[in-house]
Amino acid sequence: MNSFKKLVAILMVFALTFAVTACSEETSEQGDAKSKDNSDFSIWTWLGAVEVWGGKSYNEVMVYDKLEDRTGVKIKYVHPTGDATESFNLMMTSGNMEDAIWYRWSPERAIQYYEAGRILDIYPLVKENAPNLMKLLDENPDLKKQLVDPEGRMFYMPWITMDKFLNLSEGMVLREDWLQKAGKGVPKTNEELYEVLKAMKEKNVSGDKKFVGLTGYAPQIYKLFYGFGVADDWYLEGNKVTYGPATDKYKKALKWFNKLYEEGLLDKDYLTNDGDIYDKKLVDGQSAGFIDNSDSMARIMKMAEEAGNPFKFTPIPYLEYNGKPTSLNSTAKRIAQPYGLGISAKTENPEKLIEYLDYGFSKEGQEFFNWGIEGETFKEKEGEKVFTDKIMNDKENVPGLAMTKYVNPWWITVSSVEASKAVLNDLGKEARETWADVDVSMAFEPILWMTNEENETVQSTSTDVQTFKDEMRDAFITGQKDIDAEWDQYVETLESMGINDVKKAKQSAYDRYQNQ
Repeated sequence: MNSFKKLVAILMVFALTFAVTACSEETSEQGDAKSKDNSDFSIWTWLGAVEVWGGKSYNEVMVYDKLEDRTGVKIKYVHPTGDATESFNLMMTSGNMEDAIWYRWSPERAIQYYEAGRILDIYPLVKENAPNLMKLLDENPDLKKQLVDPEGRMFYMPWITMDKFLNLSEGMVLREDWLQKAGKGVPKTNEELYEVLKAMKEKNVSGDKKFVGLTGYAPQIYKLFYGFGVADDWYLEGNKVTYGPATDKYKKALKWFNKLYEEGLLDKDYLTNDGDIYDKKLVDGQSAGFIDNSDSMARIMKMAEEAGNPFKFTPIPYLEYNGKPTSLNSTAKRIAQPYGLGISAKTENPEKLIEYLDYGFSKEGQEFFNWGIEGETFKEKEGEKVFTDKIMNDKENVPGLAMTKYVNPWWITVSSVEASKAVLNDLGKEARETWADVDVSMAFEPILWMTNEENETVQSTSTDVQTFKDEMRDAFITGQKDIDAEWDQYVETLESMGINDVKKAKQSAYDRYQNQ
């Protein structure tokens, strides 16, 4: 297996977006129909990174293999054949379900399948049979608000991340040597970033190669809006729900982006870049840096070294708004991740299943899922846990992938910051710690429980609004549209499309969330 696939796997296991990609791609020789055999329960889930190293079932992963010995409960893991989204939809439509289903349980999806009689409200069961999870809910009001709706219902057993270090795995990096040549220091604000990129271009840091400035995927580059105190979507001004793209701060940010674009400091191909294209621009010495995760940073540095053009990246803090590094990405506020196990309404003895899953929230269970078995997958060194050579020096896989042979911190448990750091090299750890040192108070809440009427308002309007906004944003940045001349008409169009109705619906849901 080549190194590219191994590193792609790390993206799958570390980025909050990995599961959506995996959902559409996972395959296995096992089928979709319910079949527990002599098992106590069956669990439906895609394989994720397990498939990358050749695994065919979760039973091949050490923690799942040993879990029966610890709990006395036998589980049959059922992995979808073909497209997992289609498999999930067919399963939920037919009602021919496994006892527990791993999926992305957004509030809308969870309520939809609860009202359809497919999954249970498990909160009464959790109260009686999951003391470890209940302790976490009682001690963490925000966790409880993300899991329990205003009517007191809970729809899935969660994967929990208690520290924003685990959710902020992405940020900006710039070439260290070019940063030094620019002589401007590490940029802290959008204007300082502009000056750094401008100095790089003026000092011809790329030599005989064309300088393309900052590169990467468009959605990542749009995180630079945060330095203006605005998001490319919804965010909070105090307790006021605000649609960023209709604000004056957004207009100011668009002018900044357009300045970079016109002066060749932002990759002219940023709207059409794919990974291979922007990788090449970085490896070949055309681009100053990009915004992505620490694994992509390591991958590109390795590719550059192999190509005879070695360099090192410097992690850049999120750009400052009002004197503080700021992120308006709602992912940073997630404690209860949307991925977890919904419990089928047809499950026999769901109390026992909830009790079994609660093991992952116990002190022993958290250590087991995050670290594995002492002496086998981890050991104590100078008072701290470290992974053994089984994980850190696997002959075929980098540590972030090798660990998935033995443990799964992204399951029904609480992910450990220490375990996450333990598979990172020094630069990767520095990057993640740099990006996690950020104010996220203005980010919109990642989970809001809306009424059916509010959902209808949002769903009937949001797609058209987003399409129009995206088209205008990119036209403004690239100079196809004049920002000053067309701004007022742009905002009026958003309002005529119903953006204020959506704002009212989201504000009502947010107010209820705050008062839970």
